[in-house]
Amino acid sequence: MSDREPPEYPQPDELRTGLYVVVEQGHGNDPIEGEIGAVLGAADPEGARVKLTSGVEGVVRRIEPDEGGGPEPT
Repeated sequence: MSDREPPEYPQPDELRTGLYVVVEQGHGNDPIEGEIGAVLGAADPEGARVKLTSGVEGVVRRIEPDEGGGPEPT
């Protein structure tokens, strides 16, 4: 038995449009931060899939704090 447990990622019911998150697009790609535009699917062991307002789709790894760190307005 391993002492190491798999990481717990945010569940879809914790996510909503406008929330700022970090997503992973796949192995070998750097994580991307952005604002959720839509929650795409239920969570699986890999996490919940979302589409950011930038159009990027990925699996949520963490929710960012409210106090900033968001994208600069364009």
